[in-house]
Amino acid sequence: MDRGARRAYTLILTALLLLFCFRVSAQLLQAWFPVGFLPTFESWESGALPYWLLVVSQAIIIVVCARVIWRLHRRRTMPSVRMGIVLLIIGWCYFGLMCVRLLIGLTVAPDHYWFSARLPTLFHLVLACFILIYGRFHLIFGRVVRIQSLGDTA
Repeated sequence: MDRGARRAYTLILTALLLLFCFRVSAQLLQAWFPVGFLPTFESWESGALPYWLLVVSQAIIIVVCARVIWRLHRRRTMPSVRMGIVLLIIGWCYFGLMCVRLLIGLTVAPDHYWFSARLPTLFHLVLACFILIYGRFHLIFGRVVRIQSLGDTA
């Protein structure tokens, strides 16, 4: 597998994870030491989950994403076409639902607590992009691995 391509995927996934970490950090900052240059604490969440549960789930997401990146960087990820397809289906469904959520919040339900939560929706799109990029890695390089293994057996 091309080392440069693996590095590019690692860098893109790292950038997406850093964006998500910024989101988590910004809301924590607004919860404990509010600053004027960031959106208010309430702007960062829809209120669908209690804040403590949101932070715990965000920490889990950060750990999982960091592990994905680390394994990719250390060449410990075996690309799989099947995994790529599953991740792409999940990623596109997630991305599509968040686009619909954003569209509804901007048009027909601007006062609804969940639909009008624009910042959380944007960061859900960041996470969906993470899944899509990781899925693309699996799909493309899973095919390369499969072709190489077929060539080795011939």
